[in-house]
Amino acid sequence: MKRAQRLRLGLYGGSFDPVHLGHLLLARDALEQCGLDAVLFIPCAHSPLKPRRALASDAHRVAMLQAALRGEPRFWLSRCELDRPGPSYSVDTAREIQAAFPRAQLFWLIGHDQWEQLDRWHEPEELRRLVRFIRFPRGGEVPASRARDPRVLDLPHPRRVDISATEIRLRLKARLPIDHLVPEAVAARIRRHRLYGS
Repeated sequence: MKRAQRLRLGLYGGSFDPVHLGHLLLARDALEQCGLDAVLFIPCAHSPLKPRRALASDAHRVAMLQAALRGEPRFWLSRCELDRPGPSYSVDTAREIQAAFPRAQLFWLIGHDQWEQLDRWHEPEELRRLVRFIRFPRGGEVPASRARDPRVLDLPHPRRVDISATEIRLRLKARLPIDHLVPEAVAARIRRHRLYGS
């Protein structure tokens, strides 16, 4: 990744277990609707607010992301949370990305469900200082109330896409097809390595 002046950089963290078309569509919408220069996909090592670790190994999740992002020059991948010991605190990630791109304006992509829990995150006020948030609905639902906050941009035209990694894993366990839910290269890797009980 090149250091760029005045770069508008979206940060998209998650388990990506596996990455699916919903992730890519959201990133594309944020890129285009919010005037971002790039979206950085950041697979987490261990989310402090989730009880379980990812089911696929870090290596498989990174490889699936690499396959999904291939050919998308404004979709980037960072291993910073995987390479950093301890829980994956978003504020530490924001500090690390800001140090790497000191002239960049950072935008954190966040689902409305996670936005409601932001006060439970590690150092939420410091995170608010470091980034602006791009808030999007989860599960196809557009929130009825949107409180005004200068640090928050609601995705102007949210797409109603109801795809979840949980659904994909359950379909794989039941030996059902997932080709309509993930990029072809991701589906091929899942089949090749028999991930998620496929």
